[in-house]
Amino acid sequence: MADFVTNHLKPYDTLTSRLASQPLKGKSVLITGASRGVGEFITHAIAAAGATKIGLLGRDVKRVEAAKEKFAAQYSATKFLSYAVDIIDEDAVTAVFKDFGVPDVLINNAGVFPDDGPFIKQDLKSWWAGFATNILGTATVTQKYLQAKGPGAPGIVLNCSTMAAHFRIPLPGWSGYTSSKLGSARIFEHLRFEHPEVRFINIHPGKVDTDGYTKSGAPDLEDGMTDGALSGQFFAWAATDDAAFLSGRFVWAEWDIAELEAKKDEIIEKDLLLVTIDGFNKGF
Repeated sequence: MADFVTNHLKPYDTLTSRLASQPLKGKSVLITGASRGVGEFITHAIAAAGATKIGLLGRDVKRVEAAKEKFAAQYSATKFLSYAVDIIDEDAVTAVFKDFGVPDVLINNAGVFPDDGPFIKQDLKSWWAGFATNILGTATVTQKYLQAKGPGAPGIVLNCSTMAAHFRIPLPGWSGYTSSKLGSARIFEHLRFEHPEVRFINIHPGKVDTDGYTKSGAPDLEDGMTDGALSGQFFAWAATDDAAFLSGRFVWAEWDIAELEAKKDEIIEKDLLLVTIDGFNKGF
């Protein structure tokens, strides 16, 4: 997967130029976990790409409110709304969609790294809480979005995943994170069959230096870390019409978009870029 196409660690001309025309102008976007880390980079890129209205979801009231004020000061043409909610709270999530409306794009970015040492030493209740956020929380927001938009209406759902969902990570203390993120990714691979009118894309944001990355204990990488600005731009591009052919796929934000587009027919015809391993034709 890592060498499917050319990899980038920083923003590059092709991607930057695609977004310069503000292809998301007039669009509304709802982003979970938007106030820090990868979510902050995504929000910057979505706003810069012209989104008219952006909803920011986060659990910490002060942090999400501060993020709204900061973004609003930088992007005056975009309306920002903030919501302090826990994404596993169905009633709270339902209320968000009632207030915000049905967004053109939903970005599931909220997630946690629940592991605290080797599996044998972990508090399994805390370990399981990671599954609640990474799987149940993401599923809750997605379900409420699908219910709010109604049957048959088009939509776009981008899921911030991780290479750990399909890579073997030879490190202790990763069992909860890798398993929960894999579970989340598989949900969206399945939902494409239930909702063919919706574009579902799982996206590995790259090796971005965040609090979660630090907590994971992952080592510094020889080829360097991924610039978060690149991750944000890739998410913004994935929300444009150019990326529609990637519905149901698992892609990396580091991948060259022009080379991906050149492989469009191959990806669709051979049903590539899935977490699943199909020993049968199209799964069965």
